[in-house]
Amino acid sequence: MTNELHIADLICKKLKGDISSEEQKELDSWIAKDPSNKALYDEAVDPRKHLGKLDQYQRFDKEKARKKLEDELFETKTISLQLRRIMRFAAAILLPVLIAGTYYIFFMNSESENLIAEIDSALQPGVERATLVLSNGETITLAPSESFYAIREGETSITQEQSQVIYSINDAPSIISESTAYNELKTPRGGSFGIKLSDGTSIWLNAGSSLKFPVYFSDSIRKVFLEGEGYFEVANSSKPFIVSTEASDVRVLGTKFNVTAYTDDMEVITTLVEGKVAVSVPETSNRIILSPDEQAVTNKALMQINILEVDASGYVSWVNGKVEFHNESLDEVLKKLSRWYDFKYAFENEAARNFHFSARIGREEKVSSILDMLELTTDVEFAYENGIIVVK
Repeated sequence: MTNELHIADLICKKLKGDISSEEQKELDSWIAKDPSNKALYDEAVDPRKHLGKLDQYQRFDKEKARKKLEDELFETKTISLQLRRIMRFAAAILLPVLIAGTYYIFFMNSESENLIAEIDSALQPGVERATLVLSNGETITLAPSESFYAIREGETSITQEQSQVIYSINDAPSIISESTAYNELKTPRGGSFGIKLSDGTSIWLNAGSSLKFPVYFSDSIRKVFLEGEGYFEVANSSKPFIVSTEASDVRVLGTKFNVTAYTDDMEVITTLVEGKVAVSVPETSNRIILSPDEQAVTNKALMQINILEVDASGYVSWVNGKVEFHNESLDEVLKKLSRWYDFKYAFENEAARNFHFSARIGREEKVSSILDMLELTTDVEFAYENGIIVVK
């Protein structure tokens, strides 16, 4: 095992361009010793093979990840690393294309493999699913593969197309009811779904969210109620569209924006992609106007609004299958991941709560891969105990 790691180290030095003449001779001898060694070497130094791995690690804070990896792999100083972590580095970075039985020489011990298999088996990425609650209390389970026959509520027809519920008006109601009928769309932890309202507005709900909305907008305003996270593409109309949350209201005529309003968060965050929106705190004079790439952060306790300049695309990328973190604490990172992968977590290492990360990863990534990348960027380790991810 020691020899394999030594060869991996020589290849790494070769890639960096700081291999000595004696080390080069040793590496050449190993390459010439067996055709399979030559094949492994050629694949390891092929730049086309490196791009895939580099892309994975660059999803996290590039400078932090680079420094961490260089400190642990390349610098000539004594570092305390568990054998399991050294083996992971050798497999994931030094020789990323190992095949068949050789792969396991460089990877993890069987105990770690079993742990990863257990995590990835128990914690699957979220899928498109939701529940629609009609005004009469009837519930409909929603999934792309479980479309339902058209339902009528008054003059409104409700259908489903793939992962979106569609509300459409057949004829304008001749009589406006004083009590508007409301429906509710709910996504569980580990679920997301879309809806197109009767006015043409499209909304995507993230995991663990709910949207309460009128079947038909009969009032002078279009008002919906959000808990959790939703991305809105509001249809233009002379009637203002209002998204009401626990701590703030977002008022628009027609635009694209994202609202995060989970009940267990301390803030409600509105991020504007296109157009203009007005964000206000009910029963106060606090009100601000957002322009594109601006974000309103409403503190629930203080009922105050702060404006930040951001890249809005990073905050709505979840709609397109990505998860992004922007210098966020590990506590916040795990909270967001737990909603999509539906897991519980705990901290044994309390100091790790305030480790900060920036990342962009796919929402189809395996949990084990994400935890590995988090471990690579700072001094933190994860364990999976009794169905809970524990931060060591």
